[in-house]
Amino acid sequence: MKLLIFDTILNGHHSDYISCLIDYWYSNQLPGQLYVVTPKGLSNSLPADYSASSRLTFIEIPDQELHQAQHASRLNRAFAEWNLYVKYAEQIRPTHAMLMYFDLFQLGVWLGKKSPCPVSGIYFRPSFHYGMTASLKEKVVVLRKKWLLKGVLTSKELKNLFCLDKSSVPVIQQMAPKVKVLPLSDPVRRYEVSAGEVSALRQSLGVEDNRKVFLLFGYLDDRKGIEPVLDAIGQLSEEESARLTLILAGPITKEYRSIIDAHIASFRTNAQIICHYKEIKGAPIQALFEMSDFVLTLYQKHVGMSSIVIRAALSEKPLISSDFGYMGSLVKEENLGVAVNSESAETISNAFRQALNGTITGSRTAMRNLAEQNTSHTFAQQIIEAIAENTATAAH
Repeated sequence: MKLLIFDTILNGHHSDYISCLIDYWYSNQLPGQLYVVTPKGLSNSLPADYSASSRLTFIEIPDQELHQAQHASRLNRAFAEWNLYVKYAEQIRPTHAMLMYFDLFQLGVWLGKKSPCPVSGIYFRPSFHYGMTASLKEKVVVLRKKWLLKGVLTSKELKNLFCLDKSSVPVIQQMAPKVKVLPLSDPVRRYEVSAGEVSALRQSLGVEDNRKVFLLFGYLDDRKGIEPVLDAIGQLSEEESARLTLILAGPITKEYRSIIDAHIASFRTNAQIICHYKEIKGAPIQALFEMSDFVLTLYQKHVGMSSIVIRAALSEKPLISSDFGYMGSLVKEENLGVAVNSESAETISNAFRQALNGTITGSRTAMRNLAEQNTSHTFAQQIIEAIAENTATAAH
């Protein structure tokens, strides 16, 4: 097998997902050649042995090429990024290509240049099967997504479509009998941290004693529901808020930080609010979750899955989650905490009261099962084995 992994983005989960596939390929000594085409910087974050391996080739997309493609209009960008993929695929001539963020390339797959090899991809944002469209705008978005995907699924080059939102698989499979639509685990790495490391983190952040810690983790933007969370804290009594610590942990833009800081400054509360505005990687992530009592996934109309759900399960921490879509259904069905209307400060405030009073729990068995089903190894194995099967079939 001569496999090409292609992505034009490295922030957020993108580099983690690619690293999982590289780790699996390298550690299992898979026969063949793996080509990894991404923006600059990925190989620097990986073990030196990887770059020295004769079975791994890293190719960096020049900044100028990326800038031209990613700063085109929305319609032109879909084709520009696809054309970048085609350019590198024609140079490498792989037996199969893996598009790590399939959503970006749909128009290109359907109406753009022909791929020189079979392709597979991860589809992140299916939402047309939720059946929760209130406004005309939302209905238009759902119809457009469904129309676009139906067109994409007619592509002869598309072989596997992997979905982190497992509830979308049967719906999409009905639309595409010739494409394999496969559920995909969310790859969350387990890090071992000691009680001493957790205690040291608590001390360094200045978490006060006798408070329940509520963690809101990840890239901090308006999708994460930070403002409704702050409004909900503002509705708690003095006695209730005196028992609560909120930690906002993750990178944030300068513009949005000014909005959140102003929001925090605008109301009086006995709650302790800790703004840990920085990118956090590796074991410190695990320590944050271990230190927390509850994890917040109060996203605004979030589509698909979130690795934070898995990270909370790893640490056996109950969630206070949005009730929308696949994530909301999962939290309710698996008893991972409580799912509420994430747009309502009043509803969130009531959930905080329940948490402070000890009435929000979760099934530890379900959490352990979820964590075991969503490992880096399982994620990579599912993708590589499906592509290997395609390659073997084509060879015969």
